Amino acid sequence: MREIQSAIQGSLTQLHLFLMAAERFPTRIAVSDAHQEISYRKLKEWIMRIAQALHNAGARSGDRIAVMLPPKAELIASLLAIQYIGAAYIPLDRNAPKERNSLILDDARPKLIINENGTSSFPDCPASDIHQMLDTPAAEFLNAALPDGVAYIIYTSGTTGRPKGVPITHANLRALFLATESLFRFNEHDATLLYHSYAFDFSVWEIWSVLAYGGRLVIPDDETRLMPAKLTQLIHDRNITLLNQTPSAFSVNAHWLCRFPAEMLSLRFIIFGGERLNFQTLTQWQKYFGLTSPRLVNMYGITETTVHSSWHIINENDLKQAESVIGRLLPGFRYLIRPLDKDNGQKESGELLLSGPQVTPGYLNQDNEANGKFVRHESDNVFYRYYCTGDIVRHNAAGKLVYLGRCDQQVKINGYRIETGEIESILARHEAISDISVIASHSVTHGHHLVCCFTSPDKLDKEKNVIEQLRELAKETLPVYMRPMRYRRLDIMPKTINGKIDKQNLRLSLE
Repeated sequence: MREIQSAIQGSLTQLHLFLMAAERFPTRIAVSDAHQEISYRKLKEWIMRIAQALHNAGARSGDRIAVMLPPKAELIASLLAIQYIGAAYIPLDRNAPKERNSLILDDARPKLIINENGTSSFPDCPASDIHQMLDTPAAEFLNAALPDGVAYIIYTSGTTGRPKGVPITHANLRALFLATESLFRFNEHDATLLYHSYAFDFSVWEIWSVLAYGGRLVIPDDETRLMPAKLTQLIHDRNITLLNQTPSAFSVNAHWLCRFPAEMLSLRFIIFGGERLNFQTLTQWQKYFGLTSPRLVNMYGITETTVHSSWHIINENDLKQAESVIGRLLPGFRYLIRPLDKDNGQKESGELLLSGPQVTPGYLNQDNEANGKFVRHESDNVFYRYYCTGDIVRHNAAGKLVYLGRCDQQVKINGYRIETGEIESILARHEAISDISVIASHSVTHGHHLVCCFTSPDKLDKEKNVIEQLRELAKETLPVYMRPMRYRRLDIMPKTINGKIDKQNLRLSLE
């Protein structure tokens, strides 16, 4: 831990490493998308142009800048330019409902938003056209990214129906890569896909695992990303070496990757995160490729602890035991396992609490001491600040951590951490709803998905097609990954003795 702490106290950030890589490898391809390939020299020039345009618009160090752009090289230049002036970027998902993005902007209060047309549909948030910004004459000025400055703010699901902003500093980000550089040996020959939305923190790992080391970031367009045949062909053609996947996504893409002989793929690592492993897929994968080339790595982490917190190289025993082993914590972390209720049947399990240089300073615009997510514990006369993850873990016989699930209403679907209470809060607006509960379920047909269970007065239910109206309400107000796949009307909502909705019985009734 001391080595990590002392290293991040220096002035280097991932952005500094990118600038060094640009000096060392100016002609190497930094970013490619469906339409263009951009060298490190060109990407740096774009960054300087956008940085100057931001400065001309009044943006300064410490400001927040929202970004709503398609997955192209211009997006990457924008994110890095924002950090270059010492500001923090706030990603807005283009496919999310306007209401959700409005809530984010209302909370974050950014200086401006970068988009493709320079027109803002959000009050009090002016817009800048990325194309005009790239026409701004470049001016050399010093990189203002400092370790204690905020690099980005990603919004996660919130219990009140309002998303929560998680600021991550440059020091948090640098700590992540200081802890993983020796594990993955990132280098200028690496190439990775920007497979995930830049509003999802897996994208942060994808971007910086190559751009800080002279490697290539390959950006598939939306059509390619959603079509396994095209995506896996791209992985082959672009010699991808680092592939990041949620287990759900890999269960689809693995079948198509098996078209290629192992020697025709350049993959060094396939890195999983975001949810429990799919052992049926992994067992089939092992038959084709084995487990050593590429290495399969399961990583656990959450937005509040900067993408990844633990790592585990998947082995044959894992497949036999079918346990979602998340392994050992990355260097720099301390952890506690807080016991759960005595009657829950998992005496050796508990909630994982994490402390270390990757933990966020706290939620934006919230009383972080009062919300119960951050606590202090003493060890050897030193008080450490811990983040309460809400994830249930235990140790296996080898002393490694095993992920068991969530201890509250948060669930993970396709890698997205979702507070089901947020969905319930929004869908409960419908006038025909008496009781409502959203739970995670799994089936062979639908995989991991959300189910909305509700009760409604008979007369009202007959007069209106409530389910279709709920689907429409979800479409208007929730991003795709938060929309229930199934809806079920109940005569009576099951309740516990203390009057709360009995989610366990509800879940069992769906199986």
